[in-house]
Amino acid sequence: MNPVSQSSLRFQRQLGRSRALTFMELLIALSITAVVCGILAVLINATAVGTSNQNDGRRSLVRLQSVKSVLEDEFVNARAILAIGTNYVVYWTGDQPGAVTPANGAVNLSELRLLEVDTATNTLKLYSTTWPAGFSNSNIISNDTSYAAGTSWYSAAVSAKGSYFAPVTLGSATSLTASLDNATPTLARLVHVTIILNDGSVTRRVVLATALASPGAPW
Repeated sequence: MNPVSQSSLRFQRQLGRSRALTFMELLIALSITAVVCGILAVLINATAVGTSNQNDGRRSLVRLQSVKSVLEDEFVNARAILAIGTNYVVYWTGDQPGAVTPANGAVNLSELRLLEVDTATNTLKLYSTTWPAGFSNSNIISNDTSYAAGTSWYSAAVSAKGSYFAPVTLGSATSLTASLDNATPTLARLVHVTIILNDGSVTRRVVLATALASPGAPW
């Protein structure tokens, strides 16, 4: 074999080894890239889940604070607590300035409030009276029931449901407990309420201790 042929053969062998080495390097590079991409995917997913959970937590706290603010405002402005019991508080807003029904010192339907946990649906509901649009003053006065001071208030509130006494749902809840600073509800000045709220799979406790701003018993 002449020298030229031997050189050509050596070159071809070196070229083959070079090509084989390049292909192995490519496989290694692809493997490393696949591993890196897998790790990045896990990190991105973990970040997304963490951000979503954080946002859910913030939304949950905002809803909790919203419910708490609504109820604190309701009780601060209440004239009297009428009754408390398992999963409910009945209270009186007092005679309202500018109301169609004349001020009489008694509890009228439009002045009655019921905060209740509906255990059938596990929802926290606040009942109040809403008159139909177009109701005349005479219609309001004739339908605005006036209750005697010795009324069984929870029974009266339950009886009023389904007409103009309708609820607004404040959230999901399983229980409500309440206590007062006086054995006679209408003489109480401080109401303490604990509500167990459910926000998806999270259970949160709303605790209120509110003093009535201008307390007074109905006549």
